[in-house]
Amino acid sequence: MFETSKDILFIGLATCAVVLTFFLCWGLYYLIMILKKGHDAVMGISEIIVSVKEKINRLEQLFNTIEEKLTHTASYLPLVLKGVTELLDYLKKKKEKRQEKKEKNK
Repeated sequence: MFETSKDILFIGLATCAVVLTFFLCWGLYYLIMILKKGHDAVMGISEIIVSVKEKINRLEQLFNTIEEKLTHTASYLPLVLKGVTELLDYLKKKKEKRQEKKEKNK
């Protein structure tokens, strides 16, 4: 099988080359998996950022809607206050008339 020491050297070198190739492939596999997980993590973070941006946009739209409703309500507020004061004046006059009638009847 082994005729010279050179044959033993070549078999040893071939074995080392196979072992080295195996460990290089194994190391590359783990490196690729680490990079893939890192990429997935980055993509996950970007999805979270997009989700947060969407929620912030929804809140902004909500605040804009509330602001519009308040400004529209504020424009009608003087009319409503005037109507309420006139109603209260009317009720006050009506109450005074009732009291006057009661006093007359006594």
